[in-house]
Amino acid sequence: MSEMCGKELKKHSVTCLSLWPGLVQTENIIAAKDKFKLNGIKIDVSQGETVEYAGRAIVGLMNDKNVQGKNGKTVTTADLGAEYGFIDVDGRTHHSIRCVKVTVGMKYPWLASLIPGFIKVPWSWIVAMCHHYY
Repeated sequence: MSEMCGKELKKHSVTCLSLWPGLVQTENIIAAKDKFKLNGIKIDVSQGETVEYAGRAIVGLMNDKNVQGKNGKTVTTADLGAEYGFIDVDGRTHHSIRCVKVTVGMKYPWLASLIPGFIKVPWSWIVAMCHHYY
């Protein structure tokens, strides 16, 4: 949707993009922290992004003179944090959902400590896993 909106709005000098936060520490997520599992693996919600982190991503986008280059694309808050150099309000940096280190760390934390954070899954793979074309 952001790709099509980006194409339509480009002629009006409007940038449209899709912003994907990671796991966000909302009140409901924190309240259900003991129940959070993905494929039987318990998710540590304390490592999630604060709600302010997405706001910092938006501020970064607003201050980016080349934001038009992201028109029609999907970006993660963690990727923007790495690009623009901001951190979460509690001082932590976050890895993108595309980051292999994060995915491996859910099941094998010891192995994730050996994987560099810059190794990422291509967006095309994420799209293929998330979308079903019928």
